[in-house]
Amino acid sequence: MLSENIDAMSAALAVGYESQTQFSREYKRLFGEPPCRDIRRRR
Repeated sequence: MLSENIDAMSAALAVGYESQTQFSREYKRLFGEPPCRDIRRRR
């Protein structure tokens, strides 16, 4: 998301999720924080 400059919904759809909520939940489970917070922190 960071290198492609895309939002969580676009990333979710790109990898096969139909729901941004499910993507965010799985992302947080794997990486420890939601995608929006992770991206904001890394910028």
